[in-house]
Amino acid sequence: MANPHTPPSGLQQFIKKARELLGERGVLHEEADLIVYEQDGTLAIRGRAYAVVFPRTVEEMSKVVELAYIYGIPIVGRGSGTSLSGGANPVKGGVIISTAWMNKILEIDLANEVAVVQAGVINDWINSYLTRMGYQYPIDLGYQYMADPGSQRVSTIGGNIAHNSGGVKCFKYGVTVNQLRGLTIVLPNGEVRRIGGKEFEQPGYDLIGLLTGSEGTLAFIAEAVVRIIPTYETTVTIIAKFDDLSAAGRAVSAVIASGAVPVAMELMDKLAVEAIESGPYAAGLPKDAEAILLIQVEGSPPGAAEESAKVAEVLKKSGAVGVEVVVDPAIAARIWAARKQAFGAMGYVGPNYVVEDGTIPRKKLAEALMIARAAGAKRGLRVANVFHAGDGNLHPLILYDERKPGEREKAIEAGEEILEACVELGGTITGEHGVGYMKRKLLPKMYTKEEIELMKAIKTAFDPKWLMNPGKIFP
Repeated sequence: MANPHTPPSGLQQFIKKARELLGERGVLHEEADLIVYEQDGTLAIRGRAYAVVFPRTVEEMSKVVELAYIYGIPIVGRGSGTSLSGGANPVKGGVIISTAWMNKILEIDLANEVAVVQAGVINDWINSYLTRMGYQYPIDLGYQYMADPGSQRVSTIGGNIAHNSGGVKCFKYGVTVNQLRGLTIVLPNGEVRRIGGKEFEQPGYDLIGLLTGSEGTLAFIAEAVVRIIPTYETTVTIIAKFDDLSAAGRAVSAVIASGAVPVAMELMDKLAVEAIESGPYAAGLPKDAEAILLIQVEGSPPGAAEESAKVAEVLKKSGAVGVEVVVDPAIAARIWAARKQAFGAMGYVGPNYVVEDGTIPRKKLAEALMIARAAGAKRGLRVANVFHAGDGNLHPLILYDERKPGEREKAIEAGEEILEACVELGGTITGEHGVGYMKRKLLPKMYTKEEIELMKAIKTAFDPKWLMNPGKIFP
C-alpha cells in the first residue's frame, strides 16, 4: 500500500545521515523492504513507514532519535512486531526504530539478583541463559508462534515494558513493572536518561511506573535492569476438566479463596482446545470438555505435592468432572507448550481472528465469559476464550473470514462490546496488550475528559512535538 501521508521535507536528509551513522544495512527505505513492516501482530490494520532503522547501542539510538526530532519526523518503536493493539504500526507514516540489533544480555548480577539487558533481547533468552544458574526472569508470556519449532518466544523486553506485559506467571509474580529496577531511556530529542538502577527503592516520583505501559509515546526504552529470582525445586501441573464454562470461571475464584497461591492459572474453552489439538502441538487435552483449567504450583517436593493436592480438592468441589495431577516434567512441559500455541493454532478453526485483552475482577469471570461468547454469537461469529484466569485477564479470540464482506468489522464490533462490558463489570479495556491504535476510542469509557487531558499534558511534557508513536492511546 502507498503511504497516504506526505513525507516531511527533511526525509532524504534523515535517510542520508542515518546511513552514515548505521551503515547501508542499518537503514531500509525501499518499497519492497517497507512492506514487511506494514503490520504488527494486530493484522487488522496497516501503515507504511518512510524508513526503518536499526541502531545497535544506546548511543546510536540517541543519535537517530535526535535526527528525527531535528527533521520533525514521527518515530515508532518496534521490537519483534508482536503488538496486538496496533502499537508498533506506523499509522501516521514516520520512521520505525527497530531494536532487533539491540539484542545483548549485558550483565547477570546474582549478588543483586538482577540482569541488565538491551531492549531488543527476546523475553525467553534471559531464562534460557539463567537456567544453568538456577535462576529465572518471572515473566512468562502466554503465547508462542506456531512457526517456531523450538518453542522460543518472540516478544522483546522493550515491547514488554512498553505494554506492561503480564503473562502466565503474573498471578504470583506480578506484571512487567514489578520486575523492573532501572531503565535507560532515550527522550524524543535524543537525550539519554538513566532511571533507577540495581537498588530496591528510589525516592521521588515513580518514573519507571510512568514509562512502563506508556506504549512508546513518551520515550524509547534502550536498556533495562530486571529482577531475577531463584527457581523452585519442583513444579506440578493440574488439569481440570469442566462441562460448563461458567463453572470453570467460578472455580478460579474458589482456588484463590482457598488460600492457594499457584504460579499460573490458565483457562481455555472448547474451541480453543479444539484448535490446539488439531495441530502439531497437540498434547492430549480433553476435546470433549466445555472448558479446562491449567494450574501450576511450585515449591519443595513435599510443599508442591501438598499444594497441588489442596488445589485438586478445591477443583473437584467446584464442579470439575475430571482432575489430573501431572508430576512428570516432560508431560507438563508439553501441556504448557500446547497452551502457549493457542493463538497461532486458531488457524485450524478459522482463517482470521481479532484478539482482545480486557481485565475484570476475578469474581466476575463467569459472567464475562458468557458476555464474550454472546457478543460473537449475535453477529454469527465464534469466540474462543484463552486467558490468564488468575488475574482476570481475558483474551477472547473472535474468529472471522476476511474474504466475507463485513465480517472483519463485525469482529471488531464484538471485541469493543466485550471490552465495554469489562469496564462495566469493574475492569479495564486492557491488561497487557495496551491501548495502541485499536482501542483508543474506548479510552473515554474508562477515564473522564479531565483525566485524559492530564495524560496528554504528561505526554506533552515528554514529547512537545508529539512525534513519539503518534495516533496511539488517545482518542
